[in-house]
Amino acid sequence: MKKYLKSTSSLLLAGLLAISAVGCSSGTKTDKETKSGVEEKTEGNEESSKAAGEGTGTGTGEKVTIRLVHYMGEQTKRDALDQILTAFEQKNPNISVDVEVVASSSYIATYKNYIAAGQAPDIMFGKPQTMKEFVDGDYFMDLSGEPCLDNVLPMLKDECSINGGVYGFPMDAQVKACFYNKKMFEEAGVKVPVTKDEFFQVCDTFMEKGVYPMIHPYNFIHGVFHEMDSYFTSMAAQTGNAEIWKNSQEGNKELSGNETVINAMNMFSRFASYKDPGDTAVDQTQGIQNFAAGQRPMYMNGGWLMGDVMAANPEGEFGMFPTPWSDKPEDNKLWVGIDDVFVVSSQTVHKEEVMNLLNFLAEEESSKTWMNTAKLMTSNVNVSTEDAAAFIKEIKSYIDEDKIVSKSLVPDYTSEYSTAFRTKLQEFVTLDEEKRDVTKLLEDIDYEIAAIRQ
Repeated sequence: MKKYLKSTSSLLLAGLLAISAVGCSSGTKTDKETKSGVEEKTEGNEESSKAAGEGTGTGTGEKVTIRLVHYMGEQTKRDALDQILTAFEQKNPNISVDVEVVASSSYIATYKNYIAAGQAPDIMFGKPQTMKEFVDGDYFMDLSGEPCLDNVLPMLKDECSINGGVYGFPMDAQVKACFYNKKMFEEAGVKVPVTKDEFFQVCDTFMEKGVYPMIHPYNFIHGVFHEMDSYFTSMAAQTGNAEIWKNSQEGNKELSGNETVINAMNMFSRFASYKDPGDTAVDQTQGIQNFAAGQRPMYMNGGWLMGDVMAANPEGEFGMFPTPWSDKPEDNKLWVGIDDVFVVSSQTVHKEEVMNLLNFLAEEESSKTWMNTAKLMTSNVNVSTEDAAAFIKEIKSYIDEDKIVSKSLVPDYTSEYSTAFRTKLQEFVTLDEEKRDVTKLLEDIDYEIAAIRQ
């Protein structure tokens, strides 16, 4: 399986940017541009795509090469994908898969440039609802009715759906939750909390023993948000506030005065009370290393980090539970959503081979490889988790018992709104306790959001 090096990708992207700059230098749209800003397919682009695929059709028995582009940063995910693709190529010797890794910070711009140049990858990586402009421009294939989706958890298909079509195949059921070190819990004599009160009792018990209870990656803006969102999605969905961030962004409602948001931020502030000064320098990578090393017992974040945690500590015993926001156990549901999703270019000239690959990704063998190597719960609800890590078994039990809440119910801020919001959260938690004022925090966020909207 051939790999594109990042440096090669950068050179190609630079060339494409130069091409794009020529067509956009005037700053006005041409009749080849859609409202979303993605250049429409032209006859020339289609012809160049066909030319690129000439002589590689399966009907001739010649080898077909599929181009797959992703921005997965976690090494365990890349290793899992490599293993799956190697197995796929062994079973399909007439198909090879070229993998290219692009920067997560600029993948949308990269995809636009590839499409504009008539060089769209056969398979791309991303969340369809955050790339709606590509769907509206007819650049992604509708996968409705394809076999790869037959066994996918329904709420994950819903999160890949736009305008009645399904525009992605999700590899896993991602979660945000509180991950914990089972050995440290046992040694401290504490049990998994099922209510908010029990949760803070656990935190206080560890503090009394001289152990800070939580990993706080406060130098990583997204890690700060994940800590809060590990409970807020469940909280918002069950208190009639599912569209709170959306309404704020659109100017329909302010956050100030919203009882649910006030309670959520007070809880968030209490989390910050269990920090030490060094947490302001901890980023995601350091947080993973600290958690794997058993420095602290809990880490509220996304399941995507657990592959790297277990790679750093293969003998570690880790579990998972929904971060409790309520003193009613039934209220504290597990956040479940999409993370690793593959979308198909509508311009591909290798649809049959691409669908063969997606169907292979959906099979039990691939699902188990993904669970055992990437350490993520598969999207295939029929695959056994008997041999999976303990925390994956726990995720499956919540899914089977329908104790879950779909992330899609509570859409986040987008674009610069999201950055402004997360920046305010980060500033807030790094303040000393006597300076953390929830009322002021919400007023500041309202002001920032309104300023962007002007």
